[in-house]
Amino acid sequence: MAFSKLIKTNELKEGGLCVVKTKYAPIVICKIGGEVFAFEDACSHDGEEISCGTLDADIITCPRHFAKFNVKTGAVVARPATEPLTTYKTRISGDDIEVDLED
Repeated sequence: MAFSKLIKTNELKEGGLCVVKTKYAPIVICKIGGEVFAFEDACSHDGEEISCGTLDADIITCPRHFAKFNVKTGAVVARPATEPLTTYKTRISGDDIEVDLED
């Protein structure tokens, strides 16, 4: 595993989204129920920036064709998408939120 520090914990509010551009891809970080999750900022259906969509509890809806995904697991919960989101392992180290970008 190769965790990278992406943001400070105080930059992310409960239920909020934060997009961080990395050398691999833009990554969305969100906090739900005090836990931190990360996924690629691209709908698996058409590549649209999914961070422009709406987050309701742990479900994000793509703004273009309204595919829905569970941000905790990446699983598709509503079509037209058929492939899951790419998700990443996260951890909190001190005041930093770190994401495993190379797993």
